[in-house]
Amino acid sequence: MSSIALGDYHRPVEQRQLEFFVAVAEELNFTRAARRTHAVQSTVSASIRALEKTLGAPLFDRDTTRVALTDAGHALLPEARRALDSLGQARAAVDTLRNGVTGSLRIGTLSGLTAIDVRSLVRDYRERHPGVRLGLRTDAAGTDGLLLALREHRMDVAFVGVSSTDIPDLHLDPVGDFLRPRLLVPDDHPLAGGGPVSMADVADQTFIDLPPGFCNRVRTDDDFRRAGLTRTVAVEVTELAMIPWYVESGIGVALVPPLLSEFEARVVPVELDPPALPWTLAVARLNSPEPTRAVRAFTELVEDHVVRRDRY
Repeated sequence: MSSIALGDYHRPVEQRQLEFFVAVAEELNFTRAARRTHAVQSTVSASIRALEKTLGAPLFDRDTTRVALTDAGHALLPEARRALDSLGQARAAVDTLRNGVTGSLRIGTLSGLTAIDVRSLVRDYRERHPGVRLGLRTDAAGTDGLLLALREHRMDVAFVGVSSTDIPDLHLDPVGDFLRPRLLVPDDHPLAGGGPVSMADVADQTFIDLPPGFCNRVRTDDDFRRAGLTRTVAVEVTELAMIPWYVESGIGVALVPPLLSEFEARVVPVELDPPALPWTLAVARLNSPEPTRAVRAFTELVEDHVVRRDRY
């Protein structure tokens, strides 16, 4: 059993103890944590008690109906994730010399992403590196959630939409700068077919947008804020590609970059004056001196699977 040093604490902490702790912390349920770690519940409970004794502090508040992290548990969780990640990377480095690229790779992506053929990218990666276990998921908080997952070591690499690739503690490789967002209106809207409009001209419109935390929402909110204006977002959807259909229905208008789905909806783009700022699709990872072999192998394949840069 591997032991891991945490901070300045002198007594060793076992790897399996940290695996059980992270599972319980994320599930907030001992039964589910035991199932997830392929252990019996009594073993998980005993391991947590031993870890608490070693560290000299309770990690969970427990009663008959709930499990919650204590302050000590909250403090330990990111350190435990980092320790397990470091151990995993060390083992993967040794395995790589013996067996090629191995280990696991947790990939985050944006819902409705069409600029990159993610399915063919994953298939290509698997064919080249069958020894790597892949996990692919989106996040309910969009780009903000994906960036947080990277910082908390719950994800290894992610496709994100950002206004700037200069983000502290993260490394971002731009895939493409999407065309400047424009106003999307139904084809029978009074502004359809007209000339450019200003932010002030459309501030009183009802808007459709992504939830807070998603790049398009963050960028548009910032544009209105800089202009000293407010707007009303009546409908929030989690996929950018769905917005043209909601605009077509007459529910509201939207400020979006060119979308592939516009071709199938009865909508018209109206340019802004002055133009809105573009946003960047990028591949993000932690800003460590050297990415793992699994991460580097993935980022090297992305360019081969970019489908388009003119539309999202």
